[in-house]
Amino acid sequence: MGRKSIHRERKDKTKKVEQWTQAILPKLSNMALGELTIDDLALLMNKSKSTIYQYFVTKEEIFEYITQIRVDRLKAYKNEISGELSTINYHYETLAKILAEGVKDISPFYLKQLQTHYPSAWSIVNDFLQGLLDDLKHFYVFGIENKMFKEVSPELLIKLDEYFIMQLITDHTFFNNNQQTLESAIKEYMYIKFEGLVLK
Repeated sequence: MGRKSIHRERKDKTKKVEQWTQAILPKLSNMALGELTIDDLALLMNKSKSTIYQYFVTKEEIFEYITQIRVDRLKAYKNEISGELSTINYHYETLAKILAEGVKDISPFYLKQLQTHYPSAWSIVNDFLQGLLDDLKHFYVFGIENKMFKEVSPELLIKLDEYFIMQLITDHTFFNNNQQTLESAIKEYMYIKFEGLVLK
């Protein structure tokens, strides 16, 4: 008979835990996430395995936590596309900055690996992206109705966003071939879209 797993109460995750889990994201950019063990993750975080187990039970839980923390930061975009759009240039430039900062140190290869090997963590990303698409649609409709955006199809705009957000961000081959980062691609995409959309 194998050893029975021992149930331990996990410690509450502190700001320090958030910092040392987020700090490994650049190191994971080109790693095969499915092959990583708890020992590997502990080494990357420069922590002992016993320290890791004080806060997490499984690898899946670690990636869920890392993902949730980053998604929570990204949700700051909501403040930029709600309320009055009196300064539309400010809104879209700040929105682009928030989204670009939110994906800093995250590679398309990492996202593809997350999607493949850690579906529970990927579902957090997917839920966020679906919410972002819904919010962007309301943003476009509001801007068009209030004569701040050109009269174009909101459905077409969203379809373009769907491709960029749901497909391109995990297309690591495209990024490798074009030597772009996810951060720079978001900035350029937002610039191209809104420069053509905003009424001068």
